[in-house]
Amino acid sequence: MMVETAGEMPEVALAESLHHLGHGVTGPELDCLRAAAVRAYLKIIERDLDPANLGLSLFRGLERAADNLERLAGFLRRLGWPPPAERWQSLVPRLERYLAAEQAALEAGRPYASASPGQVRDVAAALGLDLAPWAGLLQRLAQAPALDFMALRAMARLQAAGGAAKRRQEAAGWLAIEVLDAQGRPRARTELGLLGADEREDPASRARAEQVWDLLDLPAT
Repeated sequence: MMVETAGEMPEVALAESLHHLGHGVTGPELDCLRAAAVRAYLKIIERDLDPANLGLSLFRGLERAADNLERLAGFLRRLGWPPPAERWQSLVPRLERYLAAEQAALEAGRPYASASPGQVRDVAAALGLDLAPWAGLLQRLAQAPALDFMALRAMARLQAAGGAAKRRQEAAGWLAIEVLDAQGRPRARTELGLLGADEREDPASRARAEQVWDLLDLPAT
């Protein structure tokens, strides 16, 4: 069903489907489409609670998961529907697995976090998870730079290549970062945008790009 597989904006997909079908959609057919939107929300929330997705192009992180939990709760509230109990409850162990993977990565020496303490608290509050057992992790997260999903994707691409050195080149609103082999040949490259919607340099985008460069633990050429 298109609503369920439409991606990042389930309610927009629902509205577009209703517009396409006309104004005669009511009763069970309408509820079927609404239920598909609920499942779509749950699917993208589950995606962003899966640590195996960290650094992949589909991953959006805990900040997006918190936003979508809030949107889903509001959507259900407007419909007068309760959360789907089984799927909703399954999100708690998913978050716990995410936190366990994050803790293991930081303990193994990864110099950055994939979420801030505030983002963890937002998701945990939405799901009713007690974070007392995770107090040590929250302290670690507070001490590590938290990368957004775009920076995580760039780091995953560059680190997977191995390499002996790194090189940067800036032009036309982009910072290109390359990982080089011992002979200076490129093994991987990523480009991070520096401009905002107004085509001027965006401080947050610049900070993201410089963060990736600084955290890539290779000598610069």
